[in-house]
Amino acid sequence: MENVLTIAGSDSLAGGGIQADLKTFEELNVFGVSALTSVASITPTNLTLHQLPTTVIVDQLTSILTQLPIHFAKTGLLGDLATLEAVCAQLESTTTQVVVDPVLVFKEGQSQLQATYITAVKQRLLPLGYVTTPNLAEAAQLSGMSITNKTEMVEAAKRIQATGCPNVVIKGGNRLAGDVASDYLRMGDVDYWFESPKIARQTTDGAGCTFSAAITAQLAKGQALPEAVEVAKRFVYMGITHGVSISERLGSVWQGASRQWEEETK
Repeated sequence: MENVLTIAGSDSLAGGGIQADLKTFEELNVFGVSALTSVASITPTNLTLHQLPTTVIVDQLTSILTQLPIHFAKTGLLGDLATLEAVCAQLESTTTQVVVDPVLVFKEGQSQLQATYITAVKQRLLPLGYVTTPNLAEAAQLSGMSITNKTEMVEAAKRIQATGCPNVVIKGGNRLAGDVASDYLRMGDVDYWFESPKIARQTTDGAGCTFSAAITAQLAKGQALPEAVEVAKRFVYMGITHGVSISERLGSVWQGASRQWEEETK
């Protein structure tokens, strides 16, 4: 069984973050290990983020990388520039293939920090990645262009590739017009589209984390990237469809949905 590393924050509601990653790894039959970067407390009106000291994050990574063979890892919420730099320094000394989920979360009024952080993501983190999985808003920030249609998704992916990450998945999700959720993979110079009906449910907390974690797990098991993306999209679709409602406006992806469906259809 492959060991797979996630470097991410904690989600108090457990739909996303490090909890989603570890649950996804378990469901997809890889052994997940983790380095925690921050602790997020989520309420209906607020998200409070507590960043862990960089030394604590480095200690976790040192513990993992010096004792276990880690061929595949994913990054999620890193949270600040110091953490990003420390994580990159650790990963640079390995041959680990990295799935970069470029989670961009900032408090209001931190526009300068946001610009500096995004620059560091492009210059330091993305060049370490085998594939990156931004949603439409994140892809717009990383590419420096607005994205409202498929043609613009292709151009944005090319711009993100120019940072040094050879493969890019842009998640259209519910942000594109129409009834179809379109995700786009540019793998080198080859284009792949993955489509499914949009789901009229609010149980989407953790969809992005689960998607990138599922890709990481499938790659660790030897699956090719296009097939890994296809599996991940189906996994998330099931997770949203059978997600856990918290309120009328909030709910979490359930990572066990695919397993339950398979058990019920045997």
